[in-house]
Amino acid sequence: MKIKKAILSFCLLCMAPVLYSQFTRPTIAFETSEHDFGNVYESEGTVSVDFEFTNTGKVPVILQNVHASCGCASPEWTKEPVVPGQDGRIKVTFNPKNRPGPFTKTITVTSNAEPAVKTLTIKGTVIPVQISRLVNALGYKYTIGDLKLQKVHASFGDVLMGRDDTVSINLINTSADKTLHLGFLKIPDHLTVHFIPDSIPPNDVGKIHFVFSSVKRNDWDYVIDRLHLMINGELLPNNTISLTANVKEDFSTMTAEQFSRSPVVSFDATVFDFGYVTAGTRVEHDFVMTNKGKSNLYVRKLSASCGCTAVQPSKTVIAPGESTEIKVLFNTKGRNGADKKAITVITNDPRQSKTILWIKAFVENPVSQTP
Repeated sequence: MKIKKAILSFCLLCMAPVLYSQFTRPTIAFETSEHDFGNVYESEGTVSVDFEFTNTGKVPVILQNVHASCGCASPEWTKEPVVPGQDGRIKVTFNPKNRPGPFTKTITVTSNAEPAVKTLTIKGTVIPVQISRLVNALGYKYTIGDLKLQKVHASFGDVLMGRDDTVSINLINTSADKTLHLGFLKIPDHLTVHFIPDSIPPNDVGKIHFVFSSVKRNDWDYVIDRLHLMINGELLPNNTISLTANVKEDFSTMTAEQFSRSPVVSFDATVFDFGYVTAGTRVEHDFVMTNKGKSNLYVRKLSASCGCTAVQPSKTVIAPGESTEIKVLFNTKGRNGADKKAITVITNDPRQSKTILWIKAFVENPVSQTP
């Protein structure tokens, strides 16, 4: 029995240093062990990321070695012991030169911590210098996934009613290995869209060509359409393409005789001031519009600059010498202080097809009285 106790005691003495070292080894916690650089442009040189870590153990952490899987990645790290509760870092710099396409690199960290070996990962896609130069030179500053666009808003400018107009947006596929198939979630009838080419190969250029039909749009003045671009069947963030046009009546073929017999729009006033108005109330005013010409005056469109203002015409066809009223209702709910709203009137008067009417008010919020 005494011999067995002696052997057991000896074994415990031998194991003590091992058990002690296990309980006293430090532990480190990284905020993240992976970083995605996304698109890395070869022309812009190296990119870097800091992997931060904290010593969550009870003895100092010592980074014994940090080694990258490729010479294109260079690690720098905290050389001094990191005491418990303090932070350290490993900075990894990646050089994209002559490395086009997707990349994934690992960084092996060896330390006195538990576990003794930790693996960090960096990844991304290197955009070759030729595409980078094109992106920078032509100002492709908008990004939707792997797609770079010169602009996300295109204007057809002035479009005469009865005519079509066109505009294009230039694109670059910055992916080194992925072909991009483009489409829109929904295309209105008055727009025709052509993708040139139908699919954009990796590191290649393309364009979206739009044709606007004023007849099918059947609207006047400033109009806007917002389309949602899909890439390979996906709706990615920031995917809205805005298209605007200013639709005008075409008076270019009008003869001198037709001009002399055309309608002439006239208003009793173009500005009305409601003065002081209590917040939360609704006030209204009638602008009087008269046709002083020799043929029918058509009200093509009425629109207000704010949803707080409603516009209602008594009629939209005014015979020569006749007048009509344009009722403007201003809702002051949620308004405060000096306010000014515009009402746009579009007619077929060739001298002045667009008139801006203004309403003004000073909206007062009543002071609550304490009983």
